[in-house]
Amino acid sequence: MVTHPIFMLSLMALLLGGCASDPVAEQKQATKLMEYKIQVHGPACEKLGFEKNTDKWRECIQKEYEQTMIRQQYRQNYPHWNPYYERPFYYYRR
Repeated sequence: MVTHPIFMLSLMALLLGGCASDPVAEQKQATKLMEYKIQVHGPACEKLGFEKNTDKWRECIQKEYEQTMIRQQYRQNYPHWNPYYERPFYYYRR
């Protein structure tokens, strides 16, 4: 009966150890992503009339990036082709 608490404690230690993160690596990744957003969506926001390096310009970049990500998600999920695909109900003639 003593082995059960020891097993649970070691399992918890392993799980919590896996949750540890590297803040420096996360900062580098966030900086790289922001540089990508500025490079891709910055010129479009400038053409829309936002002045560069202002809060509104940054908001525009973030919104454009979010819209791009949403469009990519919908493109991947449609038309749901998979091995179990069946024709939708509106294809059947009655």
